Amino acid sequence: MNYRIIFIVIVLVACGAFAAEEAKLIHELKPLSVRGVNYYPRDTPWSGLWTKTTPEVWEHDMALAASLGVNTIRTFIQFEPHVEQAGLMQRDGQLTSAYLDKIECLLAAAWRHQIRLIFCFEFDPRWLTAPGAAAMWKRALSVLVTAHRTDGRVLLWDLMNEPDDDAKWTVGTRAYLRDALPFIKRLDSNHRTTVGITWRINRLAECGLPNVLQYHEYCPKTELFEKGPTRVIHSIVNQRQVGGARPVLIGEFGQSTARDPQHGAEELLCGKIGNDPGTEAEQVRLYEIVLAAAQQERIAGVLPWCLHDYPINNPNESYFGLVRADGSLKPAAIRLQATFAKWREDIR
Repeated sequence: MNYRIIFIVIVLVACGAFAAEEAKLIHELKPLSVRGVNYYPRDTPWSGLWTKTTPEVWEHDMALAASLGVNTIRTFIQFEPHVEQAGLMQRDGQLTSAYLDKIECLLAAAWRHQIRLIFCFEFDPRWLTAPGAAAMWKRALSVLVTAHRTDGRVLLWDLMNEPDDDAKWTVGTRAYLRDALPFIKRLDSNHRTTVGITWRINRLAECGLPNVLQYHEYCPKTELFEKGPTRVIHSIVNQRQVGGARPVLIGEFGQSTARDPQHGAEELLCGKIGNDPGTEAEQVRLYEIVLAAAQQERIAGVLPWCLHDYPINNPNESYFGLVRADGSLKPAAIRLQATFAKWREDIR
């Protein structure tokens, strides 16, 4: 008897039933219902997410996120050369069963802790400009989206990360966005779409808007601290002026704490620190401002960047985490935990 097949069937039946029961919640995205965080594993971030991370790490990290009151993880499905080299994707864009098994493993670990996933698609830039690009990304997304179209553990399909950035805003990107929105809708009518833009919603509107608006709040800290929640509310209002009544997510926000006198970057890296990183006290102040604005405007929710500090030699990127390298919580994590607990009670 093939117990693996039986297990998969049971999971799919359960997920299908769950999707039916929770379809209204997923489609409405009630105010403050998305209490999330962005995620890469601490020791195997970026290219190591799918090629080096063990199931035990995912299990640990999902439990850690849940302890902060997180019910949503945003992470990245990568269609890039390192994935192909690891045998997870074929050259024509076809995903292998090994890739799908890894995705299932992460979904299962998350759902054991009552966490849903937002999957953001990351493409090698050459994909979207190469001859036959559309056929390649359609082949990749067809396999992934179809496999999970009745899966209640998936919250949203995030079509691309920050495509409105000047470096990414190419003819290929625009063609992909125009075609991908209706394409995914045809594959999957159960889940909604989003696109994690920096802030230029007018650019995205040229290609078509997703069901759920998402922007990334990285206002310079001096301006944010000067203006407070009003500055964030201004950004939310700008999204709504173009996107109308669509739910709004702040899909990323945060601050590196590399300048913290106790837990910041080691002395050898201090010379690499730019203007934006600050201290842990400044990080929690930034969280308080963004969370207050989100609560006042009753947006769908927030997903700070990110769960972990990363052991890389770039202090501008490696200290954004809620959790320090030694596993202890930063003050921002404790603030987020308290806020998420309040939001959970507010929407019951």
